[in-house]
This record gives sequence, C-alpha cells and structure tokens, in this order.
Amino acid sequence: MTAIVDGPSGALERSLARLDVAADAAEVLGLPSDEVRAVLAEARDRLGFPSDVYVLALVGGTGVGKSSLLNALAGSAVSPASVRRPTTSEPIAWVPRAARDELAGLLAWLEVGDVREHDQSTLGSVAILDLPDMDSVATAHRARVEQVLPKVDAVAWITDPEKYHDAILYDAFLRTWLARLARQAIVLNKSDRLTADEVEQVRRDVVRDLREGLGGRGPGSRDGRDRVGIPVVAVSATAGPAGIREFADWLADGVKGKAIVRSRLAATVTAHAERLALAAGIDPDQPATPFLDPAARHAATEAVNAAVLRAIDLPALERQAVAATRAQARRRGTGPMGVLTSLVYRVSGREAQVADPDGFLVRWRERAPLAPAVEALRLALAGSLQAAAPAVRPALASTVEPARLRPSLEAAVDRAIARRERTLPSSRIWPVIGFLQTLATAATALSVAWIVLWVLAHPPVDSVQLPVLGLVPMPFVALVVSLLVGYVLARSLGLHAGWVGRRWAGRLRREITAAVEHEVAEHGLEPLDRLEAARRTLHEATRDVIAVRGDT
Repeated sequence: MTAIVDGPSGALERSLARLDVAADAAEVLGLPSDEVRAVLAEARDRLGFPSDVYVLALVGGTGVGKSSLLNALAGSAVSPASVRRPTTSEPIAWVPRAARDELAGLLAWLEVGDVREHDQSTLGSVAILDLPDMDSVATAHRARVEQVLPKVDAVAWITDPEKYHDAILYDAFLRTWLARLARQAIVLNKSDRLTADEVEQVRRDVVRDLREGLGGRGPGSRDGRDRVGIPVVAVSATAGPAGIREFADWLADGVKGKAIVRSRLAATVTAHAERLALAAGIDPDQPATPFLDPAARHAATEAVNAAVLRAIDLPALERQAVAATRAQARRRGTGPMGVLTSLVYRVSGREAQVADPDGFLVRWRERAPLAPAVEALRLALAGSLQAAAPAVRPALASTVEPARLRPSLEAAVDRAIARRERTLPSSRIWPVIGFLQTLATAATALSVAWIVLWVLAHPPVDSVQLPVLGLVPMPFVALVVSLLVGYVLARSLGLHAGWVGRRWAGRLRREITAAVEHEVAEHGLEPLDRLEAARRTLHEATRDVIAVRGDT
C-alpha cells in the first residue's frame, strides 16, 4: 500500500485505500470487484510515474478531423490525415521533447509506440494522443479506444457539424466518461462551415443533448458539479492558428499537470465506489441501515427458540421430571409402604414410561424435527431479502441454509442436555418426612391393634367428645389422627417433590434457551452478521471516498 501523506496526493491515497477496503467488503457481499481492483492497480501505476505531464486524448468519429486538429496544433504533419476511412489505426503520441525520456514508462504503460515530439511551451504539461476512430468499421479500432481511455487524464471529444448528434458519442462514451474526468471539452471542428449564429446554436444543441441524454448531471456527480458544464470549443483545423486558438487556449489553461492526473483518478475512484454502493443498495448520503434491525433480530431469535422448545416438548419433559422426583421421593420419604409401592412401580415398567426425563431428553430428535426453527429464521429474513439490492440477494439468501443451520441447532440442544445435572435433584427433607411417615405408619398399626383388642376384650378406654359424632373411643381417635398425619405427610412430600422436579425442568429450559440463543447468534446469524459488517464497511468506505475527493 502506498504511504498516505498530507495534501492533495495524500487525499487521493486515502481514497485509494478506502476503495481497497470497499472492494474487500463488496466481495463478502457477493459483488464483483475485478473492475475495481483493476482501477486501483491502474491508479497506483499512474501515480508511480515521475512526470508532471498529463495525458490528453483526442477522441472522435471517422472524418471529424482529429488528426488534422493535431497537425494544426503542431504546425506540421504529426498524424496522417486523409479522406479515407479510417486513417488512424493506432494511437499517436505528441509529447514535449523535454519530457520525452521521463515519459517513456508512461507511454509504454499506455502501449503507445508511435511518439512524436514538440518544443511548444505554450501548451503546458500535456501529452496528446490521437486515438483511432471510435465509430470505425474496424471493430479493433473502437476496442483500442476503450482500452486507452481508462488510462488518460483528459479528453477532447472531437465532432463536427454533421456528427455532433451522434448516438455513439453520447451513449457509448460520454455517458460513461463524463463523470470520470474533470478536464475535458467537446471540440466542434470544421466550424468555418457555419456562421457565427449557427456555431452558437450548435453549442446550445450540444448542451441540450447532454442534459437530455444524461439527466443534467453525469453519473457519479455527488460533488454537485454540473457535468454538462464542460466547454464546447469551436475550431477549424484548416483555418490556420486563428482557427484553433480557442482550443489552444483551453490546452494552455491546463497547466496543472499532476493535479489533473489526480483529479481524473479521484473521479474514477469515486465513480467506482458509488457503483459498488449502488450495487449493494447503499446510499452513502444516508445513515447505514442493517439487513435485520435489532427488533426483528430479537423477534427472529425468539421465534427460533420457541420452535426448538416445541420440538423438545418442555411441558412433557416437566411432567416426566415431576413424576421422576416424586418416584424418588417415595423411595426416601414414604416409609415402609412407600418403598413397597416404588418397587411395584418400577417392576411394572410404569416408572420407565412416565418418570424418565433423561431418556425423554435423549429421544428428543424422534419427536419433532428442527425444520420449523430454521424456517422461523428464514421468514425473519424474508422482508430483508425483498428489500435488498438484487446483486446482494444471493449472498443474503445463503445465510440461512438448512443444511448448515439445522445441525448447528441440534448440536446446541445436545450440548445443553449434556451440561444438565446427571442425576435428578434430591432433598434433605425427604428422609425426615420418611421418618415421620414411618412413625405415622407405626401409629396406624398400633391404633388398629388397639381397636382389635378393644373389640375383642372390651377393656376400658377413654372417649373424646367430638362435635356431631359425640363420644368417640380413643382407639378410633388414634387411628384417624395417625391416618390424617400420614396423608398430610404424603401430600407434603408430593408437593415438595413436584416443586423440585419443576425447578429442575425450568433450569434445563433456561440452559437450552441460552444455548439456542448463543447458537443462533454465533452460528445461525453469523453469516448475516458478516454481511452486515461488510455492508457497514462498504458504506463507510464509500462515504470516505466521496468526502476526500474534494481534497484532491
């Protein structure tokens, strides 16, 4: 990368550096950048030549008198002129003799081998190229013009009273090149065939044609300059020095040398940066907008999460967890009868069916696919896809590929499941309740024995006065109290075990939700984030290129 320095040259270097960044971002967005890379290479090559001479091309159609105009400027036959069509088949360079040696590298870069020298100091630091006819019947001639034009620094568009309306001039050349060159003129040759009023009418016609054909401004005219305001110079190459004085004066005014080169390169850099921005659907004059705004992004993540949790079936998982914790609580907290009941529950296979959250989780893929989760993300991007520039849509659409996203979401769920507690949670309260249940069971057994003894032997017992029931013997009171205590303990155990199971399921839900959110952010939306970052970079780089152009 060329070093960045202060001043106009430094401003251009900053533009080149920012266009380089824009090209990198454009490639991420799927936009072609070969042309921009070529422009960058050309600009750096052009800035590397030591001469302050700028290159002016004479461009025009067959028979408009380009070669005659060059010969008139030189005062001698520099370029062959003839009524035959075409005459010039290869560019001819007319350069200052004093700069001939330092221009050797530049001319070789331009691939111009036919070089003529001059000693005229009044024309300024300019090397003039007489190019082949742009409308030649020989297609190679037009191709040669199009090959050289990107490398020149200024253009004189040569026409005549017969061809100034020519569609090739306006549609094929001016529409493309008007915005790229600050130094250019439309030269009306053979003006001696017109009256002074007719010359002025032609000038007005040319300006009108430019305005109508280019909408009043050339492409890329963000700097506000009216590209139609280029001069229309009337000359007559056959009328001697007086006939070309207006054009010679225009040439003499262009003595800025490298400033013209920098201006041309800056315009070209700006035009290509704006083309990249346009292809990406970016307006550098407006704030950057994301493909997916934060609210839509959050909604998309929530939709994916909801679809994943539906696939896992968390309500059923919670029921499994509650049943499992209650089964575990029965073994530890219901006394001798609870142990017997738990044994029957396990042996019958009932526990494996309704109280196995671990197996339920492991089999989550069998119950539902994650296609709805992928589709939720795709739907979230549907609006962005429609609003995106056509050239960016393929890259944007590829950010939600089911073949890539679904496995990553499945892996996220598996990781969350693997991080869960390996065993169901327990509680220190359950053994206490179990001990109390044992006491309650013993009390019940003793109460039953007491009742049997009382019925058979009729020993005297106390009675308790109860509302409605009246006097109730103590053996029956003891039985009812022991049964009631056992019931309360059993209900307390079941409620507590259910709360423990639901809390365990809730923790797992949060872990899965966090894992899915992380997966969506890091993998599901990572390709989109990469495009978002590239789009922001392209927006900033384009805006910087436009901003620094005025400093060149």
